[in-house]
Amino acid sequence: MGHARGLVFQDLQATRTGNTESGISMKKRSSVFLLAAFLWLALSGACGAANLALQERDEWAGTYFKGRKLGFTHARVDLQGDEVVVHTRVFFRLKAGGAEQSTIITQETRLDRQLHLKEFSLLQEVMGNRQRVLGKLRDGRLEYEVTTTGYQKTKSMPYPADVMPASTVWLNMLDRGLAVGQKGTIRLFIEPFQMIVPMHYEILRRESILQEGRNVSAFVIEQEYAGMKSTLWVSPGGTVIKESTLQGFESRQETEAVAQDLGHETISVSNFITLSLVTPNRPIADPTEMEWMRFRIAPLSGPDSLPQDQRQKILSLEPEGSGGKFRATVEIRREAALESSAEVIPVSTVPDPALLEETAEIQARNGLIRGQARMIVGEEKDAWRAALKINRWVHRNIQKVLVDSFTALDALNSRRGECQSHTNLFTALARAEGIPTRVVNGLVYSRQYKGFLYHAWPEVFVGEWRALDPTFGQDAVDATHIKLSVGNYDGAIKLMEFLGQVQVELLNP
Repeated sequence: MGHARGLVFQDLQATRTGNTESGISMKKRSSVFLLAAFLWLALSGACGAANLALQERDEWAGTYFKGRKLGFTHARVDLQGDEVVVHTRVFFRLKAGGAEQSTIITQETRLDRQLHLKEFSLLQEVMGNRQRVLGKLRDGRLEYEVTTTGYQKTKSMPYPADVMPASTVWLNMLDRGLAVGQKGTIRLFIEPFQMIVPMHYEILRRESILQEGRNVSAFVIEQEYAGMKSTLWVSPGGTVIKESTLQGFESRQETEAVAQDLGHETISVSNFITLSLVTPNRPIADPTEMEWMRFRIAPLSGPDSLPQDQRQKILSLEPEGSGGKFRATVEIRREAALESSAEVIPVSTVPDPALLEETAEIQARNGLIRGQARMIVGEEKDAWRAALKINRWVHRNIQKVLVDSFTALDALNSRRGECQSHTNLFTALARAEGIPTRVVNGLVYSRQYKGFLYHAWPEVFVGEWRALDPTFGQDAVDATHIKLSVGNYDGAIKLMEFLGQVQVELLNP
């Protein structure tokens, strides 16, 4: 099954004391949803006797949100000589701003007869933007090539023998053979992210479920990865009849014709506002006027779940119930004013070389990006003032619309996008000028919806860390910017701990 980072589910268009609130997007939430969808098809066909693993299969499923159809997934297994070839396709369709947005992810994965990875080819297409990842295993290392607009790079990473591709992990589970009470941990390689994450699963029981008009006894499997849980009902023949998540997503086994029939009504991204909204105990009248805010945040999976920095401090930490969870009292301040920094560009003190690197989404070495950065910054040498120039330029020149993009270069070329587009473009422009920059993921308060929504913004290092928001046009982020994770790929995985579970209580008098 394929997976994409790029599918915007929701973006707000509202005013916020002179600053637009557009761009408080479901980008991070959508990434997590697609990771969950990744395992929906990845586990399609899981269960039964071990010899089921090496059978040819062709299975379809419809994908739903709270009973309304979003799209479909398809998996086909071919046995070709000494190889097992798995073809997967995912399709999602949503409406944003009156126009349909579609995401298509196709992948071909080749395994040996022992179900070890040999190579894969992944293509993600979002609103005409494309990203391709090609990977091949050689001598215990995965060599892979990532290609997006204006970026092509070959990399290599260790690939231990016990790691399984997420797109075909269901075959590995079949090969193990499953029984009630069985549980374990599988290390998954998430192909689009080029990351390895653990997935825990347990076969809870067998129960009756309706399949093709008749009741069958199905295995009930609970799985969890990076904090997100889902439940699967699997037939004795090895087909996933249904999978559901706490967030309201569901996958259902269907015929090819039914799976591909999406009807005439397309779900609007506004339907996902309730999915992202975290409603506090009382509304915040004007977030931009608050110098500091104090919140109680729970549940947290561990004592180190929330990051701390120059703005965000954990005042106390207590157990939350008996399940090993925690609740934290956190004080968050508006970023302090700063006229200039002690650093000039390029910044000489770099906390981590990765903060200046280009990536598939942040093409800091691309000629167009570098040229635009030079035009914006001009003769300015002070690192902080240069960052402010970039922040204001991105805010003024990128239209706040419900259009997703894979990369900073896509955002620069189209001059439109949501919060992730703004943040990726700012990060690329700042790194092009030698300013160490990182992507932050978290929550920010929406006056329109009287709650917190998932958002992304950048931080720059100019002798000290400083948080800005090019989507809102804030040179110093307000006190309702709650940081939950850092980084594009690993940050999106980390967010899964919070989605659909986190609660925020306002403690200010």
